[in-house]
Amino acid sequence: MQDIRKPYTRSRSNRNLYDRVEQFESRRYRDEDERLIDDRYDDEPVRIAPKDAPRVRRNVDQMEMYPLKRRSSDDEYEREDDRDQEESRSSFFNKRRIPIDRDPRTRYAKTHSLRTWLFILGLIVICVVVYMFTYVFNKATITVVPKFQDVEVKKSVNLSLAPTDNQVKIIVASTSLTASKQLEKTETKKVEAKASGKIIIYNNNDSEPQRLIKNTRFESASGKTYRISESVTIPGKSGDKPGSLEVTVYADSYGADYNTNPTDFTIPGFKGTPRYTAFFGRSNGPITGGSSGEVTSPSMADINAAKDSLAMELAPKIKQKLLQVKEKGYTPLYSAVEVVYKDNEKDILQGNATTYEVVATGYLMLADTQELTKSFADSIRDYNNEPFRLGNEENLTYTKKEGDSVLTSPSVQVLAEGSPRIIWSTDENEIKKLFAGKSKSEFKTLMNTIPSVQQGEISFYPLWVSTFPKDVEKISVVEKLPKR
Repeated sequence: MQDIRKPYTRSRSNRNLYDRVEQFESRRYRDEDERLIDDRYDDEPVRIAPKDAPRVRRNVDQMEMYPLKRRSSDDEYEREDDRDQEESRSSFFNKRRIPIDRDPRTRYAKTHSLRTWLFILGLIVICVVVYMFTYVFNKATITVVPKFQDVEVKKSVNLSLAPTDNQVKIIVASTSLTASKQLEKTETKKVEAKASGKIIIYNNNDSEPQRLIKNTRFESASGKTYRISESVTIPGKSGDKPGSLEVTVYADSYGADYNTNPTDFTIPGFKGTPRYTAFFGRSNGPITGGSSGEVTSPSMADINAAKDSLAMELAPKIKQKLLQVKEKGYTPLYSAVEVVYKDNEKDILQGNATTYEVVATGYLMLADTQELTKSFADSIRDYNNEPFRLGNEENLTYTKKEGDSVLTSPSVQVLAEGSPRIIWSTDENEIKKLFAGKSKSEFKTLMNTIPSVQQGEISFYPLWVSTFPKDVEKISVVEKLPKR
């Protein structure tokens, strides 16, 4: 059989192999030969081969490719170190004894398998967490700067409970507080006063109004006579409901005998006619104030001092309480609060009481925000009857026209002064619906379709999300306005 190696024995790679083996051996033993050479070679002359001597090549097939390392006296120490290291390794694994007959290649197969499963489990957990944050806990926040304009206002505004053209609708909120002060009786004087009180007159006759002239008499159940000081008209009957009107009656004479608890009244002028039973009165509380003779009472100076001190005490409390009044769609006119005081001065002067009591009632007007803002926005150049709201309301003051009162007139005129901010109204729900499920790349295009918004920004959670949630509840709209 032909030896297939022969064609390659003279190849360049084969020749290089001999050279590499000789170089390896010369480097391997060079240092050791210098250190470990025997004494017998010390005297031996060095033989130098002539330059023209033929080079003898060693037969590679008859030699070891990797000669064994020469032993030295240090080998024993190396073997002892190896034994120590082996003992330390065996003590580390003494809890997990490996049978001698086990294949060393499978020695850590179980450990590697557990680590692999732990790695796979951790990878699954990470994937689940990423999915949850991407599609379950994802959120988006849209920060918008609405269109606005700062204006200077100084104009009269007509307010009314029943508005007509060029009037702003208002509603009125009220609150009351009571304070009292004990006074001493220091003055004795002769007093003659007539008792008075409120009664309600009923018309149960027919649907026609009934006019009662000034000084019409009313007789109480005890036979005492009282009169009205002005002419009044009692509304007619409406279905089965009688018409009614509240009036003030005064005793026909001086004295405390006319003071009475709530009672019924008849009209003596209708006696002998059907109207006598169809018209009647009923007092709305006691009738008081009647007196005659000398009485001891607090001085007028003490009463006025108590009146001033209690008014100063109650006024700020009333206004502070009204500051808490809020009504959706209405703007409170806090600087135009009207406070009315009611006291028992009459009883004090007649000697019927020594405790001066004041009831303060505050009335707050609340103007329709859209109508009020519209009256301020007339000066805006690009105003087009769009929905507005009022900003920087604290910069506005309202001064009520002298003599006007919401208690006596259905309309009031106020002077508005200040520098408010007119803000275009934005519908947050519509913005959420517009962006729900949309991509981040569509944000600018869609934002330009909202005329009430000047600019906007978005932020997503988590940061790698770039699509708005489909659920509008996960989208938040935050309004941001620059400071003036």
